[in-house]
Amino acid sequence: MNPKWPLDTYPYLRCLLLGGLLLVLTLLVYWPGMQAGFYFDDLNNIVEVPALHWDEFSLPGVWQVLDGALLPGRVLSNLSFALNHLYGGLNPAGYHWVNLIIHLLVGMALVWVAVLFSGVGRASPAKLERRLLFAILATALFLLHPLNIQAVTYVVQRMTSLATLFTLLSFGCYLTARLHIGARAVFWFFLSAVSFLLALGNKEIALMLPLVLLLFEVCFYPHYWRGRVDIILQRTGWVRLSLLALFIVGLLVAGFYQFYYGSHLIRWNELFPGREFTGLERVLTEARVQFFYLGLLLWPDPSRLNLEHDFLLSTSLFQPWTTALSMAGLLLLLAGVIWLCRRSPRYGFPLLAYAVFHLLESGPINLELVFEHRMYLPMAFLVLLISNLLVDFVQRGRWPVLLLLSLLLVPLSVASYQRNMVWSEPLRFLRDCATKSPNKFRPWYNLGTELGMAGIFSEAEPVLLHALKLKPGHSLAHNQLGNVYLMTGRQVDALLQYRYAVEADPKNFEALFNLATQYYARGAYAEAVPLFQQFIAQAPPPFNRARQQAESYLKRLR
Repeated sequence: MNPKWPLDTYPYLRCLLLGGLLLVLTLLVYWPGMQAGFYFDDLNNIVEVPALHWDEFSLPGVWQVLDGALLPGRVLSNLSFALNHLYGGLNPAGYHWVNLIIHLLVGMALVWVAVLFSGVGRASPAKLERRLLFAILATALFLLHPLNIQAVTYVVQRMTSLATLFTLLSFGCYLTARLHIGARAVFWFFLSAVSFLLALGNKEIALMLPLVLLLFEVCFYPHYWRGRVDIILQRTGWVRLSLLALFIVGLLVAGFYQFYYGSHLIRWNELFPGREFTGLERVLTEARVQFFYLGLLLWPDPSRLNLEHDFLLSTSLFQPWTTALSMAGLLLLLAGVIWLCRRSPRYGFPLLAYAVFHLLESGPINLELVFEHRMYLPMAFLVLLISNLLVDFVQRGRWPVLLLLSLLLVPLSVASYQRNMVWSEPLRFLRDCATKSPNKFRPWYNLGTELGMAGIFSEAEPVLLHALKLKPGHSLAHNQLGNVYLMTGRQVDALLQYRYAVEADPKNFEALFNLATQYYARGAYAEAVPLFQQFIAQAPPPFNRARQQAESYLKRLR
């Protein structure tokens, strides 16, 4: 007699099959990205940080990571980079595979949270298998969306994906605690708190989670909290409560003043170090950036995606005029979301959470204006909205909806695959960045450097000249151009570029060594000796091999 599955297990088997297909499809879409290298901030956060280059696991090594990382507050991410090096050195493939696994774990956590959230705010929640099916479908849109590639294929943005993973786990534990009472509730609240701390150990965006949880309580349990407030008023009295409120407001004002005017990270009317905008200009610009993000979300064509977006700065409310329009649009959208939260929090709350998780990185802080990975965590909460809409409104005719969603996943998957193909080839990727940002220095400098390292000097020269046109007197660019001239036999031009580089930044030790070496090769020993001596005295440990060579040159001159 052949065993048969119980009839009530078939829906779950279908969900399991759908989840397996989604797993395979995500792997295929991201497969080219596993061949990508280290780019931009990967270098100064991983490749050039000896503290993260573990050869063995030890407690002193852990302390070394905590002390020597470029961003020491992001402890868990830095430790994960160190573990990557322990098992694979600086081979980028291992780092990429860990990032992809984290992305898949985020998807699993998102399915769990979406199932839990779809049961909130309904007197009679839909059947579990129905909620699970639509949670998986909604999560598929997230896992395969091209806008999330930067948070996965860009190694250093493991900080974002890990913070998102633990934020979702914290929110899921919180929702679970809300379903229990007594010791079980305490246990799940404890897990939520631990997950929140782990999220903070990866990136500061998790700081917005307590506000999101507060808004969740206000949206879904207003009557409960009104009752609690009435009890507090009866026991405390208006006078005492007013004094307490004034004290709290005073603390908040003092903290606000210290945070916004005393912090080195935040400046309203002063240029940030290394930037060309003030805090106020950044806030004005971010209003337009938010609509730009929404445009990429709804139309993520690979031609619109870029690691280095060249975004026009808003210098005032009407420069450009779209700044005021964007500000007004955001206020209208916020008013609509608040209205929706009051009428139907199942749909309004995910939109409100999406907005809250953008707050920190849209403020007057010393960050670049636009990065696609900043959509990763906010987009996760949009999955809750989509899942709820499917659960609530797709009562009949489920298969046409499933077919429509499946068809939508096809262009998303193709676009993500194409974008990962661009990431997989360094020169192709850097050309893509430079072409899409013709007026931004960094992509042109990085492209010129990579072309020079690849020996394509005929292309490297005009690219580096364009970079110097965008940012005249940049020490690193002059040094790289000097290297190109040296490799093509133009020693006089190389010497001139090295001199420009050292004049622009005397602590550019590579340029200092190159300049001294060129003087030595030309027999200009009077110029070479003091430069070699300065290099030997000041160059940091990574230049030890060059220091030994400089000492050898000096010995020959004695």
